[in-house]
Amino acid sequence: MRILILVPGLLALCVCGAPPDQKKPQKKAPDIEVLETKARRADGKIEVDGRVRATGEKTLRGLVVVFDLVSPENEVVASEKAVLEEDAVEPGQELSYHAETSEAVRAVKYRIRAFDGKQSELRAANTGPFPIE
Repeated sequence: MRILILVPGLLALCVCGAPPDQKKPQKKAPDIEVLETKARRADGKIEVDGRVRATGEKTLRGLVVVFDLVSPENEVVASEKAVLEEDAVEPGQELSYHAETSEAVRAVKYRIRAFDGKQSELRAANTGPFPIE
């Protein structure tokens, strides 16, 4: 008799699931967006240039951009960093960067990451991979 009462109750719970007004948590907006970037081989080096914009709501302190040079097998073969600004970077502010690293023969593309002065990784948009020309 108890089973006859419990079974319909359990079925009702399974069919209903979570209430429809519960929303999934929204992804946080990126702190940095890569606006443009280009890498080229020159004189035994790889040179990377471009621009980023601070897109978060908070002021960033000590903005650093890291370039991971990647092989055809998607393995990071080298990394190079560029300190863009040691002081404050306000929301909406755009910064240019330039970095050079020694030739990484197996590198065919690169990805971009960003960190603040406390070495915390920032959320970034449009990070690649990008080809190395």
